[in-house]
Amino acid sequence: MIENIIAREFQGLMYYLTACLLFLIITPRVSFIRHGRKILFVLILIVQSYFYLAYEEIDPLVYALHLTPVCVAMVALFEGWIPGTATAAAFVWGNVFIAGNDWLPPTIACAVVTVLGIIFHYRIKLSESIRLMILLHILLTFVHIGISYGFMAEQGIDFNLTEVLLITAGSLLSAPLVSYTYYLVKHQERMTEELFNAEKYHLIGQLTASISHEVRNPLTTARGFLQLMGKPGLDQQAMDRYRNHALEGIDGANAIITDYLNYSKPSVDEPKPLDIRQELSSVEQWVKPLCVMSGIEFVTSHSTEEPLIIVGDSKKFQQCLLNIMKNGIESMPEGGVLTISTRQENDKALIFIRDTGVGMNEQQLKRIGMPFYTTKDKGTGLGLMVVTNLIKAMGGRTYYRSKPNQGTICEVHLPLAPNPASS
Repeated sequence: MIENIIAREFQGLMYYLTACLLFLIITPRVSFIRHGRKILFVLILIVQSYFYLAYEEIDPLVYALHLTPVCVAMVALFEGWIPGTATAAAFVWGNVFIAGNDWLPPTIACAVVTVLGIIFHYRIKLSESIRLMILLHILLTFVHIGISYGFMAEQGIDFNLTEVLLITAGSLLSAPLVSYTYYLVKHQERMTEELFNAEKYHLIGQLTASISHEVRNPLTTARGFLQLMGKPGLDQQAMDRYRNHALEGIDGANAIITDYLNYSKPSVDEPKPLDIRQELSSVEQWVKPLCVMSGIEFVTSHSTEEPLIIVGDSKKFQQCLLNIMKNGIESMPEGGVLTISTRQENDKALIFIRDTGVGMNEQQLKRIGMPFYTTKDKGTGLGLMVVTNLIKAMGGRTYYRSKPNQGTICEVHLPLAPNPASS
């Protein structure tokens, strides 16, 4: 008899722990659904109840005085009214129609324990104290068993005292074990949610900083042209040219903001034939004022007079080139040389952007283009990530070569358009 009772209680305990583990594993996958946790809990309850009631040998007394009080008290106490009410109803149904017990004791006991558990759930911060959780679970389990015994005694139901005491002891021992396990599940779930929120807010902050970083490039250029417009003795033609360049910078900043707002994955929205030399010439007008202000010599060279035609989005391609060149300028705080060169190699167009700045070591080179990695004190690490992704979207690749104090060479390899002559 004793071995049979212990086996039944241990069997029920395994079902409790299995439910907890299932809840822990599946919860992250349904957390985005409204009331997803509560729906998941009810589904696990239904599945576990089905397997237990359909495939296990049921001891009516163990079911009424061990499984029912421990489970009903735990769910009402830790999960609130929806799972608590559903669990209580399920166990009342199981007691009456499966275990063959009288309907009154489990109904009254489950109702009282469920109400008390729900009150404690909403009025006490149980997650802050594991000891309080365990004590309340033991208390509610004991209340449920006490009510059940009272009704059984009043109705004159015969039961073996040793068997009852053994079941009661098993229930009071199971309650703290189940409470602690469930506390660990809840704690892990809460930590996962906090980690997710922290990462989300961190990414939002980094994205905000990135937008500022990207917008500052054309705005700095526009500011440079506006300063040049203040020089005395400028003719009207120069004024118009500087004003147009400043307006282009402001328009470029606005375009970057629009791209970020609509940015979900790298793509070339309006691909069309682009002449690399013309695109570089457009970017040079933005970069040269920065070089002048930083004491940097700007040099360009092309291995062929033939146009190198690629397919892509002009604004995004220019944004990539500007990012790379600006990084080169920022790596030369004491001045230097920024060299831009192009050549054709088989069916690819190659662009080389070389600076004579501080350079990078092997570890830094391996992480170039990774999200939020930067070698600058105030950088976001998103500029080159955007470059890498946009060049990939155009079917190209970026490569970096560098050594400390010897500068950096960035190579951009892009496929040539199929029929450059006809383009």
